Amino acid sequence: MKKKIILGILFLLPITIVLILLFTNHNYRQLPIIKQNVSELVNYTSFEGRDSIQFKGKITILGFLGSKVKDRKINVLNLNQKIYKRFSGFKHFQLVMLVTPGQEEEIKNLKQEISRFADEQKYWNFVIVEKDELERVFDGLESPLPLDEFGSSEYVYIIDKNKDLRGRIDDRTDDEIEEKAAPYMLYGYNTILISELSGKMTDDVRILFKEYRGGKNEKSDKRRTEDLKK
Repeated sequence: MKKKIILGILFLLPITIVLILLFTNHNYRQLPIIKQNVSELVNYTSFEGRDSIQFKGKITILGFLGSKVKDRKINVLNLNQKIYKRFSGFKHFQLVMLVTPGQEEEIKNLKQEISRFADEQKYWNFVIVEKDELERVFDGLESPLPLDEFGSSEYVYIIDKNKDLRGRIDDRTDDEIEEKAAPYMLYGYNTILISELSGKMTDDVRILFKEYRGGKNEKSDKRRTEDLKK
């Protein structure tokens, strides 16, 4: 009898754990909207001039290189390894790096570096814009993470197909929650921190893709927007 009970527990326990994981709220959580309707790029193409680049209708990872393309090489390569290579197979996905004029040669060199680690760069887009335009787009994010004097930043942002900025309403760690620290938002992801790209950003981009595959995005967006206003 004891053997039957033990065998029964060993058989049912893994199934029970799987069912709990499947139906827990964590697996169905959605990525909050931080800012609605960010500023759109108008009449801009990728560096090669082959594609018109817009945020509408795409899941976009947006970054700002400004006039520091060479100095941001490590940031871009980190992003390539940890985010681009994971999600470049998905439809409606793109990385957009805004660069100010005069960086053409640096872009070519950086793209050569990327090609050493990525077989194709179809969804990698370096877009040359005037600094005023770069700052207009950045200001539309309403991010507390400032650009430097060169129009550059080590942070990148997730923008959904509706041109809404996504992130985390409450980015506290478990320890901070336990210590009852005040909640704070996550607007952008630090491309220097491999752990942040591999952990937080990878999880958040994956959640966003699941939202669209589930076809529940419109209702969930409205609900999250109402919660944010409250």
